[in-house]
Amino acid sequence: MPPPAPARPQERIWTPTFVAFLGYVLIIVTYKLGMGTAAMVLALLTLFFERQRLRAPRFLGFFAAWVAWAAIGYFATPYPDDVWATLVQQGKLVLVALVAVNALRTPAQVRIFIVFVLASYLLFPVRATLVNYMHGYTNLGRAIGPFIYENANDLAAITILMLAPALALFAGEPHRPLVRWFGLACAVPFVITILLTQSRGAFLALVALGLPSGIGLARRRPRLVPVFAALVALALYLAPAGLWQRLGGLKNATSIETIGDMDPEGSARMRFALLQTAGRMVADHPVLGVGLGAYAHANRDYNPALGAYDTHNTYVNIAAETGLPGLILFLAMMVSLLREAIAARRYADRLGSSSGAAELPRWLFLGLIAFLIAAVFGSFAKLAFVYLYLTLLWSASRAALAPSAAARAPAAHPSGPLLGAATGV
Repeated sequence: MPPPAPARPQERIWTPTFVAFLGYVLIIVTYKLGMGTAAMVLALLTLFFERQRLRAPRFLGFFAAWVAWAAIGYFATPYPDDVWATLVQQGKLVLVALVAVNALRTPAQVRIFIVFVLASYLLFPVRATLVNYMHGYTNLGRAIGPFIYENANDLAAITILMLAPALALFAGEPHRPLVRWFGLACAVPFVITILLTQSRGAFLALVALGLPSGIGLARRRPRLVPVFAALVALALYLAPAGLWQRLGGLKNATSIETIGDMDPEGSARMRFALLQTAGRMVADHPVLGVGLGAYAHANRDYNPALGAYDTHNTYVNIAAETGLPGLILFLAMMVSLLREAIAARRYADRLGSSSGAAELPRWLFLGLIAFLIAAVFGSFAKLAFVYLYLTLLWSASRAALAPSAAARAPAAHPSGPLLGAATGV
């Protein structure tokens, strides 16, 4: 007589790993308590008590390989102290991603996580940013937040990553009206925050997210189109004049002679000089780079007139710090995730599914595309939020397939064939 089938993943939500992971997320999003490392150690320990097989998706392998390649570069860099500190931080993020993909196993866990992280982000950094802006606490008129959100470009990029799941809740939860309106309640201040940062890259990312989102809503949720249009109109109405001035300067980006006139503060001219300097670094160190996290010091040595500045471009930054092989590994990580999301979306379309779990990969896919566009204008590869988003995208893609997989093989171990498909083995 065969042994009884184990409980399906959907029946276990509040696992120790899931609870510990939520605690870690609360700490790093709100920047409260200062116990992020302790919470992650606890979450790692809970993995030993999981009843299901450990999940290690392909994108996580690329992530770990990129960090390992950067570790090899540590032995050749002239900036070992800074590189070591960055390696330790990125190594922690690999472990965070490992915990995340094992904590978010079911559609219910993915949904709870999204609601939890959106509420935390809305109530703490976004609320503080809007209060700061209303009281005149800005950086040359650009909205900034507290603590790790003090950089306007970083704040805009992180908020882009938060906007996509908020829109997913709004458009993809037809049977949960409270969840839907919670998603809209988050999306409105998120869009306003992005516009108040006056980030040109984030604005282009918003356009990249908004256009396909509007088309998709018109096809699948036509009744939501007026609400979506009202959200766009409100955001444009509240956008500060400084944003339109900065965007107007883009017309000067077509020529090297006029690029310095893109903005009055001269940031475009400085960025162009930084890219030229980074190009020299890549030419001098095409294999291992100057060392992960060492770009600012290398820029100061290569161009003393500029000083210790960042590249303001994620891809150039990675190429300069970890060489062209490092950039290839980073891009392979992103491509593998995009392929996962496309596969899940197409499968849901074939089944004609319109549930929230089936819609999530579609919206998160668009969010990642928008973020990759914003990454042309900022260096975001070391932000923890990026890897939380990547694990959410992968987990949502797998969860979208879980109900149909369980229906086809209800007695199979939940980490068997599904894990094999996820890891590519």
